[in-house]
Amino acid sequence: MKIEEKKITFPKNLTVKYAGKIVEETETEITIEGEDEESYLKIFNPFRGVAKLLMFENDQWVDAETSASAANFDFSSLGLGDLSALSAGDQADSPESKS
Repeated sequence: MKIEEKKITFPKNLTVKYAGKIVEETETEITIEGEDEESYLKIFNPFRGVAKLLMFENDQWVDAETSASAANFDFSSLGLGDLSALSAGDQADSPESKS
């Protein structure tokens, strides 16, 4: 998972829902850009339902629970593998991302 200004990049092998402008899509990753306060990224954990909800507010991605900047969030705490680094070679089978 990588957050740069208005853009957030996440692996396609995550089960997610999102609203935002897709600015780049590769075989393994999707990058969306927050456009307004309707933009969000909802990351699902198959064991707990919604693992994390990020919202785009005041021109930055924030944790919906704490309103803190998502740029400093430790995504490894979600138990979904290493989301801090995107691996271009990861081809694991999983449900497709949904928008």
